[in-house]
Amino acid sequence: MFRSPFKSKDFKYFYAFLSIIAISLIVLIITRVRSGISAVILSLLAILLFIYWSNEIRKTVKKQPGLGIIRSSKKFTYESIETTNGLDIIAQIPGTHSDLKVVSTSGKLTITSKHGLSEKIKISKNLRLEKYNYINGTLTINLIYNV
Repeated sequence: MFRSPFKSKDFKYFYAFLSIIAISLIVLIITRVRSGISAVILSLLAILLFIYWSNEIRKTVKKQPGLGIIRSSKKFTYESIETTNGLDIIAQIPGTHSDLKVVSTSGKLTITSKHGLSEKIKISKNLRLEKYNYINGTLTINLIYNV
């Protein structure tokens, strides 16, 4: 099963560690070049700009329109792909689930089976379930926008 790096706690700590090193380097360089209150002000501005841009980059990487975002739940891995008229979700579900059922309620997509599978995926409230198909361990769900 593929594990997404975006949900990994280790990856989050890597960003925090990288941010601390970058901020420390910026402060060190600025205090070496200038001394006094201007160095402190420039250091604070550099830190704030770094925090802002690292947050913007993280948001951009998280969205990735059209390419899909691979997420992992407790029991299966799924990818959401934004289309022109809605959202497609492709999930790899291990095991045999001949009685798989997908139900869409406001803001949640529930996937259940008699073999013990019960998972909920958060979706936008303006999406509704059009159809779903489960073949050979691959679940394809088509969601369209409400008009």
